[in-house]
Amino acid sequence: MKKLILIRHGETDYTLQRRYCGHEDIPLNARGIEQANYLRYKLKNIKVDRVYSSDLKRTFQTAKIIFQNKIIYKRKKLREIDFGVFSGLTFEDVNRLYHDVYKAWLDNPANVKIPEGESLPGFVRRVEKSINEIFNQNMKKTVALVSHGGTIRVILLKMLRQDLDKFWNIQQDSTALNIIGFKNGIPEIIKINDTSHLKEIASAEVSTSQ
Repeated sequence: MKKLILIRHGETDYTLQRRYCGHEDIPLNARGIEQANYLRYKLKNIKVDRVYSSDLKRTFQTAKIIFQNKIIYKRKKLREIDFGVFSGLTFEDVNRLYHDVYKAWLDNPANVKIPEGESLPGFVRRVEKSINEIFNQNMKKTVALVSHGGTIRVILLKMLRQDLDKFWNIQQDSTALNIIGFKNGIPEIIKINDTSHLKEIASAEVSTSQ
């Protein structure tokens, strides 16, 4: 692959409410749509050969807004981790109802399986299988992948050759932009969690309105 562009989906109501989403199919809210349009403007001059997305609404919507003239290839294996009993609950509710599991999840995620959900190692195997397929199908191409915070963390950890105990060390905000280049097959991280497009466009709008 020539270059891999990783994009987290835009904001949802669950993001605002600090709820675990996982496999729940929540759409973007108005702010999330706006964020995706900001990133579309930032990437308008970058040539992308192929675009992949998780099959959930919030990622597919984001991909369709940013890459309006591209076919978006959906991949179920690019979904967020399945949060099981955490799904739909706020962080505070999870801490209250499942305190011990929640604490273990935050302290040592690689060794915790959320009840009725996925283990982190199982999630990693799912994501890596999909990524390997995408790499094999796109030799010497620039690929954009629109997905979820957890999914992107897994991919970045793989590229950085870091263990799963570093899972929480990588921040991914709404419409975060990550870019990885490749030299002789060796990944080179160019950007991680870049959200400058949100500030740049907002500043420009303020300037033109004054």
